[in-house]
Amino acid sequence: MTAVPDLVTVVDRLLAEDGGCVWNRAQTHATLARYAVEESYELVDAIDDGDPDDVREELGDVLYQVVLHAGIAERAGEFTLEDVAAGVRDKMVRRHPHVFGDETADTVDDVVRVWRAAKAAEKSARTSALDGVPRAMPPLERAVKLLERLEEHGAADTAVASVVAAAPAAPAESAASAAFGSVADREARGASATSTAAPGAGTARASVGSPAPADGAGAVDPAWGIAMLEEVAGAVRDGIDPVASLRVAVAALEEAGRAAE
Repeated sequence: MTAVPDLVTVVDRLLAEDGGCVWNRAQTHATLARYAVEESYELVDAIDDGDPDDVREELGDVLYQVVLHAGIAERAGEFTLEDVAAGVRDKMVRRHPHVFGDETADTVDDVVRVWRAAKAAEKSARTSALDGVPRAMPPLERAVKLLERLEEHGAADTAVASVVAAAPAAPAESAASAAFGSVADREARGASATSTAAPGAGTARASVGSPAPADGAGAVDPAWGIAMLEEVAGAVRDGIDPVASLRVAVAALEEAGRAAE
């Protein structure tokens, strides 16, 4: 396999102080984060379209992001591409003891059980089942992931009911709405780590008393969000995939919009 080392050589050349690319040298993990997300979505699109050539190309773009991040990290004395590969190699061995060890897993359910046990052992320092769910995930996907984690502990219905019960009932600043504002502030700060919005773009704060624009799309309304959360939780309970279902509806919206142009 020569193409992967060749790609590393290309990235090294791009990042070189002498004769390299000024744009690449100016990048950091944070400035490149948006591209990792965009390339991943493009890969998902290619998979959905079912074109192997497109899948191959988009996998290459994702691989390039990995190699570029590793090149930047190596120059900062953080880690190397070899470290990245070794880390994930060792993780996959640990999490498949039914293949590389003496565990037994004859069904998919058995594999999931073994995987979760191995992961729990690795992440023993975590204090909550919700630790590790990325704040930068799109809200719908993140809601579903959190609900899945909560359901494993039989706490999904209780958590959703608690959110609904704490919802502000009137458009006046209250302890509940202030609490939602605090949560939204933290979420916005977490998302801002991967945001490349133009200077001056507003940070949303979910305060009913003083709604702020959310990325120019309108005001933040916690009550609307909570109602949507209830819908998502109900769909999950009914065995419906909210993400896939909304994706189908949005695809129909795009088709209708194109027809209306």
